[in-house]
Amino acid sequence: MPTLEKLYRQNPESLPFQQPVDPKTLQIPDYFDIVRQPMDLSTIKHKLDTGVYQNPWQYVDDVWLMLENAWLYNRKTSRVYKYCSKLAEVFETEIDPVMQMLGYCCGHKFVFHPQVLCCYGKQLCIIPCDAVYWSYQNRYHFCEKCFNEIEGDSVTLGDDPTQSQTTIKKENFVKLKNDTLDIELFVDCLECGRKLHVICVLHNEVIWPEGFICDGCRKSKGIKKENKCNAKKLPSSKLGIHLESRVNKFLKCRNTGAGEVTIRVLASSEKTVEVKSGMRNRFGDDLPETFPYRAKALFAFEEIDGTDVCFFGMHVQEYGSECLRPNQRRVYISYLDSVHFFQPRAYRTAVYHEILIGYLDYCKLLGYEWAHIWAWPPSEGDDYIFHCHPPEQKIPKPKRLQDWYRKMLDKSVTDKVVVDFKDILKSAMDDGITCATELPYFEGDFWPNVLEESIKELDQEEEERQKAAEKAAAASAGEESVPIGSKKSQKKCKKNNKSKSSSNRKNNKKTNFPQQGNDLSQKIFSTMEKHKEVFFVIRLVPNPGQNQEPIQDPDPLVSCDLMDGRDAFLTLAREKHYEFSSLRRAKYSTMCMLCELHNQGQDRFVYTCNECKHHVETRYHCTVCDDYDLCSNCYRKIGHNHKLEKWGLELDVDSNSGASRNPQEARRLSIQRCLQSLVHACQCKDANCRLPSCQKMKRVVQHTKVCKRKTNGECPICKQLIALCCYHAKHCHQEQKCLVPFCLNIKHKLKQQQLQHRLQQAQLLRRRMATMQQVTAPNQAMNPQASTTGANPIQHGARSQQATGVAAQQPGGKRQLDSAEDDCIQPPSKKKSKGETSSGGDKQVPEGAEGEVTKEDVGDESQLQDF
Repeated sequence: MPTLEKLYRQNPESLPFQQPVDPKTLQIPDYFDIVRQPMDLSTIKHKLDTGVYQNPWQYVDDVWLMLENAWLYNRKTSRVYKYCSKLAEVFETEIDPVMQMLGYCCGHKFVFHPQVLCCYGKQLCIIPCDAVYWSYQNRYHFCEKCFNEIEGDSVTLGDDPTQSQTTIKKENFVKLKNDTLDIELFVDCLECGRKLHVICVLHNEVIWPEGFICDGCRKSKGIKKENKCNAKKLPSSKLGIHLESRVNKFLKCRNTGAGEVTIRVLASSEKTVEVKSGMRNRFGDDLPETFPYRAKALFAFEEIDGTDVCFFGMHVQEYGSECLRPNQRRVYISYLDSVHFFQPRAYRTAVYHEILIGYLDYCKLLGYEWAHIWAWPPSEGDDYIFHCHPPEQKIPKPKRLQDWYRKMLDKSVTDKVVVDFKDILKSAMDDGITCATELPYFEGDFWPNVLEESIKELDQEEEERQKAAEKAAAASAGEESVPIGSKKSQKKCKKNNKSKSSSNRKNNKKTNFPQQGNDLSQKIFSTMEKHKEVFFVIRLVPNPGQNQEPIQDPDPLVSCDLMDGRDAFLTLAREKHYEFSSLRRAKYSTMCMLCELHNQGQDRFVYTCNECKHHVETRYHCTVCDDYDLCSNCYRKIGHNHKLEKWGLELDVDSNSGASRNPQEARRLSIQRCLQSLVHACQCKDANCRLPSCQKMKRVVQHTKVCKRKTNGECPICKQLIALCCYHAKHCHQEQKCLVPFCLNIKHKLKQQQLQHRLQQAQLLRRRMATMQQVTAPNQAMNPQASTTGANPIQHGARSQQATGVAAQQPGGKRQLDSAEDDCIQPPSKKKSKGETSSGGDKQVPEGAEGEVTKEDVGDESQLQDF
């Protein structure tokens, strides 16, 4: 009742809400057509007085219903709308302590706001929240402008430009509005029955399958809550330990009071970057077709209030000694992103710098000689690694971000980690680069695409010159009949001389670029001059090229589909609302992220016995207990007090092969045995095959073909076999028809996903380059003599986002970073949910020259977004 009385006392804000709305008196006849469940303060008070509400949430829901009705019906500029927003602030402040006193988490109504969508039309514009758009199959989205600009009554669609496109009539598109709000889920306590927000109480069913018990009930019953899926229990590596030790030592020496930082390499895989067709056709054997590299994903966590919070992520490319020049012994920081939840906030930038400097130091120790950074802030609506940044976390202007990197690199020079660093133009000039084949060629970098575009321009110019020459030859042939000395001949001669002199003046224009270079080199140097401030070339050793020792990475490869590239994690985060928009959501998203990482490597067709911990394909599953399985031996020897059902492929029944081996080896052999049995059984045509596993696997395959429960995932046998088929398909290189069930379909789906990821990466790159040109053009117009500092929105590297409903999102959207704007721009992250709180503005404060945090540093970094 006191919270309701507080709302009544808000004058004049509460006046429109004190009595039910009378459409006739207010002359709003459509009110009940729009507002289907009217609510007001007097009705809520009557329900309280008469005991209608059975629990506090019913009262809270009615108050929010009243406020949402007002927001729905009234315009944002209206008086009632503003009054409603004021009442919402008062209610949020008053209701939380009351709900918490009653054993609940809060009284907020949290919602996930709609994501920014990517327009399929020009692929450079976005569909923001509350905007109208046209959609086909909830996959191809067009903003209203692009859709209306399409001529005719049909639209051409297709993910792969090399394949045939599909034509869809415009009438098949549905007009939608990007205004869907998803409400945060609740969970009920098994003991007291209270309903609490899943994110508030940090509950995950995978971690705690036995159900949820609130903190109050746990304390009263003495039940402990342990989360085994934490950052420290993730596999460590020498690189992670190196970075972690450096950061924690830095924090400890300054007595910052920060929680312990954990840094893990979550993915490490061998990849190759393919040289694009333009470069291959132009240079042939002078350039290899591919450059091999090792891709790594590094993430940093801090324990805040007893919970891990992921605050920093980085994807890198490492080109080793076996890679050919010009990529040899180079590292490229391709994506870097952060959210501003590290505590204490005064050391955020300093910690980010320590991680980067530590990584450069580690690469130097391994034998790498060069490092490359592409510094450009993200475009509007873009995410690089983390989904949905805090709304108050600012995006820096390009110059501020470049200064941020220079400060980090200056410190690394002072610490003698790197020798020096230059912009890309000065580096190219000092190194005497004269040919495009001497430029490093990184995956997803700006320059490979600039090379392709420049080659296309040169080819077009050459084609135009040839056409002009043919035209001139034809014209000269027709002029042979004109007498020499005639007025027409003299006029033509003067025109040609004028054209030649103009061309000579143009070609003789002074330039600092190497004159021995060809037209392509001149184009590249011209582009470098425009964007030189954005690209850092870092020299790690005094004399590059003299080290002949091969680079040996001491860390093994880490297979992790979730973190192998940034797309998979972003897609999962958007599908399941793993947001980092506030501290409470960052805690929950980190917990779910760690849960996925701890469980993603477990193959669904190999299980662990709860007693002996050996890996088995066939197990006895308890129908009562959650996730309780026994192998055949433990089932016979130990038994169980509940009913057990025999599930699995029966390939390892009566087998003791895993008893004497370590768990990793036993697991590997189990997987190998399953795959061999599956492939053999699908190819075997002998009805009397003597292999015991053959007949068993044939029965399983036949069962899956006729089982009606497999489509719903209800059949455990089908579920296990399909998981095995998925594992097989990922490693199947058979180009002809594979006899393993579902293999072709699974491989086709995997190829489609890979294609979509590549297209999205290409789309992101086009957005970055378009943003760069938008920044560069105004600067050149205002000051043609000044070298511009535009570049590509790699936040460091890239902060991309695809449209909702598209795998690996990178919602497009371009923003012109006008120099007339403030130093920092508010990112278009989702509006803060009603009642959603997050830690204040982002003030990244780097360490001062003497190891102290200065006021000047605070002012300089106060608006810089963590990246």
